[in-house]
Parts: sequence; structure tokens; C-alpha cells
Amino acid sequence: MSQLDQLHEVTSELYKHVQQPPKSIEREDFIEKLSELLDKRERLIKDLEGPYTDEEHEKGQEIIRMNGVVDNRVSFHMKQLKTEIAHMKKRKTSNQRYTNPYQNVSTYDGTFLDKKK
Repeated sequence: MSQLDQLHEVTSELYKHVQQPPKSIEREDFIEKLSELLDKRERLIKDLEGPYTDEEHEKGQEIIRMNGVVDNRVSFHMKQLKTEIAHMKKRKTSNQRYTNPYQNVSTYDGTFLDKKK
């Protein structure tokens, strides 16, 4: 199997992988597999050598088309993760405020400081 065939296979696997939205429970596995496939694809791209036949050019065009979809889906998943993380942080701080509402109150409230000698 040539380098381009392997690249096409890995890219199509990556394409299928990003089409399925990750569930909350499986998110870590989704990210691990995604990074593994991206690393594998990166190594294959570095090892590509020319010249190419017409058939290989067609496969290359298909790889480029799939890559555009993969980029869009990965950026969509990343935005989703960022918003989820922001919601989690906000929920955490609001829970802390509910648990200890007087945590950030300064200690000088209601005290009288006499400046006369």
C-alpha cells in the first residue's frame, strides 16, 4: 500500500470519526482517538513524495475535500468544549459563592477607626 493510499485511509477514518458527535461520557476517548489519528496523518503527510499519477491526483483532491470537512468539524467540537468548560467554571464559582457567600467581604465593614491621638 502506497503512502498516499495510507493517507487516504487515515483521512477517511478521521472524517468518519469527526462526523459522530462525542457524548459527554466518551469525550476523553474521542479526543484521544482524534489526536492519535491527526498524529498518524501528520507523519504520513511528511513522508509523501512525488511525482503522482492521475489516479493519485484524484485521491489527493478527495483527501483535500475531506480535510476541509475535518477542519470544520474539529473547530466546531473545540468551540463546544470551550463553552462547556466556561459553563463548568461559572457553575463552580456560583456554587462556591452559594456555599460561602461572605468569602470576599472585606473585614473593615462596620468598624470605626479613630484617627485622633
